[in-house]
Amino acid sequence: MITPTPQTTPTPPPQKTPRLDNHAFARNHKELWTFLKAFGTGLVGAPFELVSYLLLGSWLTNMGVTFLPNFFLFDLILRNADQSTTHTPAALVYAFIISTLIGQAITFVLSRKYAFRANNNVALATFFTLVLIVVTIIANGFVGPAIVMLVGRTGWREGSVQALSKLLSMLVSMAWRYPTARFVIHRVVRENNELTIDS
Repeated sequence: MITPTPQTTPTPPPQKTPRLDNHAFARNHKELWTFLKAFGTGLVGAPFELVSYLLLGSWLTNMGVTFLPNFFLFDLILRNADQSTTHTPAALVYAFIISTLIGQAITFVLSRKYAFRANNNVALATFFTLVLIVVTIIANGFVGPAIVMLVGRTGWREGSVQALSKLLSMLVSMAWRYPTARFVIHRVVRENNELTIDS
């Protein structure tokens, strides 16, 4: 009589720690390190968002873009604008939207790959990111005017006021953007389909 050989499940090879996370600080302060990586990817996207906002504002104004539909979201964006601006309201709104999309697209790719190392559904993560962008625009519609008013008191030139206000708005929005990215958008899915927030 032949005794059947017991079937053993092959042990998966240990996963190699990425070089970016292969140091004592990353191992001992995992959550803080994840935040710092996410903040860093945001800093990489920020210059593209800021520069494109300034360039598009001037370019669209010079192109004579003035048509702006009557829409509450556009009104909220205009509340972020410096009242003494020489740009047309339509140019400011479109520049804000396009620059935000550019900055967030760069941040999305870098955050997914390096900060959170997410492997969840890309289409769903992209959808959540678009929702987050809309929420950020709405939130900045309430927070932004206070920032613009505060920065405007410095007496700086219009371009400097616009640039610093945009930068401060991006930093303030980290308060709700990081937790959303960490726990909703960029999730890690184990092979057994169990969701985890480990990066």
